[in-house]
Amino acid sequence: MIRALRDFIKILVRWMDVAREVATAPNGLSALAQVLCYILEVNDHVEREALQALLERELGPEAKEAIVTAGQQLIEQGRREGRRDGECALLLRQLRRRFGTAMNTDIEQRITTASIEQRDPDPARPVGVTTRAGQDCLG
Repeated sequence: MIRALRDFIKILVRWMDVAREVATAPNGLSALAQVLCYILEVNDHVEREALQALLERELGPEAKEAIVTAGQQLIEQGRREGRRDGECALLLRQLRRRFGTAMNTDIEQRITTASIEQRDPDPARPVGVTTRAGQDCLG
């Protein structure tokens, strides 16, 4: 892993002239942050700290801030995906308990690909209350 990290950093060093141009362009740091976010997401051989050090050394503190921002975006994305996956798993477990073998793979697929808003359009409504009148009676 250490060799792969060093190799990747060596490759990135060769691209620093391009990164410098991008960073100085209008909205360049924002664009650079998106590229860095992608690199961190898809490459197991890059550590955020090593990338930060390289960018700070080669491009200055503003670039370091771009990598911090990219890291924060990845963390938040991971949290959202984790919540979504957990909610999906819970919903599927509850439906399997309720309907047993009547649950088919098509329904499961629709649930796992649905957005949070599609799965729960009114999160303030208590579970089991299916009408607005029922909600008014409780509140």
